[in-house]
Amino acid sequence: MEELKKIIVDLNSVFEELIPIERNKLTAAADHNVVELEECMKREQVAILQLKGLDQRREALQQKHGWNGMSFRQLAENLDEEEKADIQPVFDELDRNLQSFRDINGDVNEVIKTNLHVVENMLDKTGPYSEQGKEKETEKHYTSRKA
Repeated sequence: MEELKKIIVDLNSVFEELIPIERNKLTAAADHNVVELEECMKREQVAILQLKGLDQRREALQQKHGWNGMSFRQLAENLDEEEKADIQPVFDELDRNLQSFRDINGDVNEVIKTNLHVVENMLDKTGPYSEQGKEKETEKHYTSRKA
């Protein structure tokens, strides 16, 4: 069980790094700060790679113990009372961190969608191409260039 607890503690650490990144990303998106948004996304990609590595460790551990396809909650339910009492606080912390991340990430996605919609509307009004990719008809000015 110590292996599983270590994985969960490591997951919590990654999410504790990721949550402030998401908050910065939200601020950057709301402020239309593309440079900061890109920096946040680079740091986010590092954290995502760490999460993937931890998920692979979790899957290997589950396969080793015959727990394939079980969620963390299901794993906790199958532990004896002593192990459950030991691991429950880190499960609870992971649950809180995941919820916090999901909330902030949802806000970030909404702000980015709104910004994208604004940009698309501006392009529709000022862009030289139609939705089909053809050049828009513009008023032709017949002036002499000889002057």
